[in-house]
Amino acid sequence: MKRRKWLAALWAALLLLTGCAPGPATEAEAPPPATSAPVGTQTLAGVDFSAFLKEANAVRRAVLEDGPDLDLSPWTADFRDQNDTFTPEEMDRLTAPPEALPPLSRAGVEEDVETLFTLLRTTYGAYTYFGGDEVFLPLKDAVRSDLEGERYLLSRDLEKVLVRHLAPVLVDGHFTLGSTAMRDGHAQYMYYVPGLYFSDTEGLDPAYVKPTIGPDGAIVHWFAALSHDGTDLPERQGDYELDWVRAGETPWDGLDVFTETEAEGIPVLTSRQMYARKGRPPQEEQLERFASCGGDYADESLFLFDLRANGGGSDIWIMDWFEGWAGQPAAPRRAFAHRVSQLSNRLMPEGYPADRIGTWQTADLESRWAQTDSVVLVLTDKGTASSGETAVKFFRAAGDVLFIGGPTLGCSLTPNNCNFYLPNTGLRVYFGTGLSFCESLENIDGAGFLPDLWVEPADALDAAVRLCQYYNLK
Repeated sequence: MKRRKWLAALWAALLLLTGCAPGPATEAEAPPPATSAPVGTQTLAGVDFSAFLKEANAVRRAVLEDGPDLDLSPWTADFRDQNDTFTPEEMDRLTAPPEALPPLSRAGVEEDVETLFTLLRTTYGAYTYFGGDEVFLPLKDAVRSDLEGERYLLSRDLEKVLVRHLAPVLVDGHFTLGSTAMRDGHAQYMYYVPGLYFSDTEGLDPAYVKPTIGPDGAIVHWFAALSHDGTDLPERQGDYELDWVRAGETPWDGLDVFTETEAEGIPVLTSRQMYARKGRPPQEEQLERFASCGGDYADESLFLFDLRANGGGSDIWIMDWFEGWAGQPAAPRRAFAHRVSQLSNRLMPEGYPADRIGTWQTADLESRWAQTDSVVLVLTDKGTASSGETAVKFFRAAGDVLFIGGPTLGCSLTPNNCNFYLPNTGLRVYFGTGLSFCESLENIDGAGFLPDLWVEPADALDAAVRLCQYYNLK
């Protein structure tokens, strides 16, 4: 709790950084039109860019160098007593999509309930983190009780009942049951009041006031916040009436996974996906170029890195790119552990060796700040997830970086995700076999990493260019 108050105080300093800027911004019409208007008028004074950049980086560097220990031992005890839970035949059925299903019966549905909770207890990376047997066994009893009241049972009925009981517990951005992502019930989205910019934040609740990029490119302020559905947001702050709008996500056509372009003479690297789809050789070539081109940007004084809509894939591409750019491997403050279970060994024997089944492989990683000669503006939105968020973690451990756009998805608690299939209903269960944290032991799944400059994601690229032009960064 002390750490969160300390970070809050540091971030509050960002809201107070007003001062000299090359040409103060003035009020102007901005797309979309303002849906709220202040009482009276004010002159907008842009925040000093160098001071803002310095303070944002000081916050992250303090976490990296002086943050709390990331001790995973409370959730990673040995579990060798589970080593003979499944037979080889049962593991085959659990790890392959069923070619044919038996006629569905009540006994079959009940067996799948037992199988699912056994699967979680023996294989799920966050089982103990979310409470272990004390939490999940009562949930199993509650599911059974609900199913007893159903006269007819289908696989979708089982999915509905399971989701009703598991979703409130599983704050896990990856976990998917059937067609339902657990994050749907607890995801936190960016809401903002469009077109309403101001410099004076006195008397306003800082929980709803965020730095942004104004119509002319100056760093000013507006109202923005995280909320699940917007119903908990205030209708008024001071003299302002607030008409909140939920931020959108960046569309992507699914074609190019990595491109290098320019915007007003500023290099723009765009990474939309960190794996190549089968049958699309250009994507493989693009990823190879991605991994190898980091050194080409080591001498760039300024560039944009667009991670919007990047739902992930493999970390190896950004790992290679970052080392080429920074001259050292990325080393954010993080901790992760891999649960070597029967099933994780069956699916990934290279990473989960048989002689380690029943134990956790934990990584004790050294964090290290990367200072380069580049100013990097990283664009993010709610579509930035998994390996896309790995890139965010890497850039958060580098100097002279600012994040522009919206919060990321929050999809990093459980790495090494796998598909499993319940034998009677065929219900697909997708979850991670590891446990991972970055910067603190706070679970940010659903909320994500927050930007430094809160901008409607669809406008993030244009806003970043406006910022560069306003402050003569190029």
